[in-house]
Amino acid sequence: MVLLSFGQALYISLSILGGLIVLILLLFVFYRNVLRQKNLKNRVCRSLYKFSNLNDYLLLNNYKINIDDRHFGQIDHILITNKFIVIINDFPISGIITGDYSNEHLSVTDKSGTKLIVNPLNYNINLTKRIAIFNNLDNSFVKGIVVTNDDSVVDVKNLPEQFTIVSKKDLKKTINEFDKTEVKPFKEDTVVQFINYLNDQNERSKTK
Repeated sequence: MVLLSFGQALYISLSILGGLIVLILLLFVFYRNVLRQKNLKNRVCRSLYKFSNLNDYLLLNNYKINIDDRHFGQIDHILITNKFIVIINDFPISGIITGDYSNEHLSVTDKSGTKLIVNPLNYNINLTKRIAIFNNLDNSFVKGIVVTNDDSVVDVKNLPEQFTIVSKKDLKKTINEFDKTEVKPFKEDTVVQFINYLNDQNERSKTK
C-alpha cells in the first residue's frame, strides 16, 4: 500500500477539483448556448409583442399554411403593419453567415470552423409567396425575414428588397425600413380576410 504525503494528496485533490470546475464551465457554456438557441423564438416573440403594441401593429404567432395538398409550412411570427404583411421565421444559429441569398446553402463560420447549412431564406421565401398567392395579394406587399441569434454576423449577398436575413438585434430596424416604403396602407377588410385565411389554414393542419 502506497501512502501519499499531504502535499501529494492535496495536489491530486486540487487537480481533480480543477478538472471538475473546467468540465462544469464547459457544460454551462454548452447548455447556455443550447438554451439561447431554443429560446430565440420566445425572445423574438417578446420583442415583437412590445414593438407591435408601440406601433399599433397586429402580431400573430405559430401559424401553418399549406405548401401543397399534403404538407404544411410553419410560420413563427406574422406581423401586419400599416403597409405590409411580414413573415418572420426564427433560425437559431450563431457565427458569421455568408453566401448568396439565392444559393441552396449558406456558410456559417464559428470557433469550430466553417460548415454549410441549408439556406433558410428559401423556406421563408416559399412561405411568403404562398401567402401572397392564396390571398390574391401583390407579392410586393408581403415581406420575409429570417432572424438569427444576436451574436451572429450576417453577410449574405444580393439580398432583394423583399427578403432578408438579420440578427435579432436588427429586426425592428429592418421592419422600420420596410415601413418607410411609399405604398398605400392596407384596407381593413384585406386584413380581416387574411386573418380568416390563416385561421382556416391552422384548422386544416390539425386534421392532417
